[in-house]
Amino acid sequence: MGNKKVKKRFKKEKNVSEKIVTALVIFIAISFGVLMVALYFKSNIEKAINKNYSDVVITSRKTKLYNKNKKVIGSVNKGYSFNLTKIKKLSTKNQYFNIKDTDYYLYYKDVKTSTKKEEDDDNHYLVFNKNIKTKKKTKFYNDNKLAISIDRGVNLPIEYMDEKHYYVKYLDNVLQVKKEKNVEVVDNKNTEEKESLYISVLHFNAIYNDEQCKDNTCIKIDKVNEYTKYLKDNGYYSISIDQYKSYLDKNIRLKEKAILLTTVNDNETLKKYNEESEYKIELLTDKTGLKFNDSNNKSTKDSNKDNIDRYLIKNNTSDDEFKRMVAGEEVKEVVIVRNPQQSIPVINYHFFYDGTKEACTENICLDIVNFRQQLDYLRDNGYKTLTMDEFTKWMYGQIELPEKSVLLTIDDGAFGTGKHNGNHLIPILEEYKMHATLFLIAGWWDVENYRSKYLDIQSHTFDMHQAGSCGSGQVVCASKEELMTDLKKSLEIVDNNNSFCFPFYSYSDASVETVKEAGFKLAFIGGNRKAKRTDNKYLIPRYPIYKGTSLQQFINMVS
Repeated sequence: MGNKKVKKRFKKEKNVSEKIVTALVIFIAISFGVLMVALYFKSNIEKAINKNYSDVVITSRKTKLYNKNKKVIGSVNKGYSFNLTKIKKLSTKNQYFNIKDTDYYLYYKDVKTSTKKEEDDDNHYLVFNKNIKTKKKTKFYNDNKLAISIDRGVNLPIEYMDEKHYYVKYLDNVLQVKKEKNVEVVDNKNTEEKESLYISVLHFNAIYNDEQCKDNTCIKIDKVNEYTKYLKDNGYYSISIDQYKSYLDKNIRLKEKAILLTTVNDNETLKKYNEESEYKIELLTDKTGLKFNDSNNKSTKDSNKDNIDRYLIKNNTSDDEFKRMVAGEEVKEVVIVRNPQQSIPVINYHFFYDGTKEACTENICLDIVNFRQQLDYLRDNGYKTLTMDEFTKWMYGQIELPEKSVLLTIDDGAFGTGKHNGNHLIPILEEYKMHATLFLIAGWWDVENYRSKYLDIQSHTFDMHQAGSCGSGQVVCASKEELMTDLKKSLEIVDNNNSFCFPFYSYSDASVETVKEAGFKLAFIGGNRKAKRTDNKYLIPRYPIYKGTSLQQFINMVS
């Protein structure tokens, strides 16, 4: 009897234990399943977050804009990109992406990855020193369509404007804000960078290939390319007609060195140029709404649209005149009387010294006191000091020059001519604003010691300014191959083959031919007389200046 009760109770307890174990197994299985499901969903969310996150994202639909407490504070339309704050390790905690340098957030499902936003290195606009200021809800537009709406006021610099809008940079996007009563404009110091106070409008009446240019108002495309190279080398940039109009309307501020290039003649040469060059030449039509005056002067933001000053580029416009036009200087066209018998004095200097501080024992030295007297005479008597480009064009009959013209040349690059060896020549030329040409022994000194807009640098050989083994100068004694190699090395440095100067005035028929083959257009020697167009272009005479040359002798040379 007792045994039966014990067995019955044991069986009952066993059934309870089994039920507990079964329940526990079921609980564990369910918990594991829930955990697995949770991990599965967490993994998928993390994958989605990773998929949609990058340094830059773009809104994939119209989406809400949140603050750090995840409260909705605005909206963003589809297709706008934003830089994000970097996240070291993504997790489900990062479902809201922070817009860089703000307290604004975007939900991860509302964006997708985008390529890196590139900065506009070619932006020549200057921000205004004025801001727009709003107090409450602010709406931003793009192409007159709502882009971003924010439930707060803003205070932002004005990038530029038009008749109906202010353009501001907001959340890394340049957007429009309508000119409305609730938008206040306030003064603000946004930049100290200088704006362009003038625009040089450079007008080409017609641009063609060489064989198509027949008159003085037609500019050859090769020359136009030379001009644009100068603009690029000196940091100038071209603007469009629309930008120029905005400049006149005071709707944009431009950085310094802005220019406008124009023409009225549309042709295939112009189209090809505009396709290949970063400096666009704008085509003027009746629809432009601007009227220009060929005054050879700069325009300003206060110019009247019915009478805008501009520069007219002609076939006989010298390089110096072009540079002055670009710089915004008034360029008065000199009336030239054609004179086929005209002769031009070419003066030849060598070394310069300051007699109050130093000595120079060479006969070809000139005290700067005497040099200044000579330049005073040229200035006071209306002489034009020529660039080598002007003299070359005159020799080839391409341009006419004023009767009182003179070409100043300096040989070698030694004592007192460079910034490293006395620095007398360049400061005086720049003070008087007079031009000269230096024939540099290119292999002896660094060409950078002689850079100045008033000093052309031409070739005086690379390393042949020395006596040769034949009893004459090395230029004469060297073989054709040796001379050609030397000349090419010099041209790699001076980068200009307008003219060459024979060392010691020493030359031969063979050396003259080699100079021609090297591409030089002119070559100079001595001679003590004026140059004429009828002279051999590779034996152009010059007047040497010596330590004892008097002012009267100089006057006789140039008169």
